Amino acid sequence: MFKNVIEIRKETPQNILNILARIADSAFDNRAGKAENTSSDPYRFIYRGEEKLFSCLQLGMLALEKRPDFLEYVISWKWIDEEDSSENEDILDEIHTYIR
Repeated sequence: MFKNVIEIRKETPQNILNILARIADSAFDNRAGKAENTSSDPYRFIYRGEEKLFSCLQLGMLALEKRPDFLEYVISWKWIDEEDSSENEDILDEIHTYIR
């Protein structure tokens, strides 16, 4: 099982939170499939899937990485591979890492 866990700033107003949820839902509904947000916490988005949704999850991450209007509200973003923890990544940290 693969997961994207995205934490949103708690001070984010409800109207903005609703927009962010729609942006994220749209990103993870792409040409490779559809992953649903399984979180019950409105400030946490969890998109998960088995091997068949791997590409969907990857494309969703790529789409969100290009959205500064989304990223400015994100305080944590983790990629979790439940079968191989060596593949786990801090996506937010990776986005902010300068590539030479």
